[in-house]
Amino acid sequence: MKNKNPKTEKPKTEAELAQAFIKDYKDLCEKHQFQIIVTPAWRPRDDGTFSLIQKSSVGRLPKKND
Repeated sequence: MKNKNPKTEKPKTEAELAQAFIKDYKDLCEKHQFQIIVTPAWRPRDDGTFSLIQKSSVGRLPKKND
């Protein structure tokens, strides 16, 4: 059994933490068959210009053709 004592474990780097997050997110998406979808949109501003924003939603994963 692996020793999980936080005082003796080497701290994870940002890259390792990011990879762990990606793996956990993929596992969660597979479990529930949903994913976060981000869509770009333009928002008008007071000065007559536009800002690019990102709208997020939740959608079903595409069905696999096995």
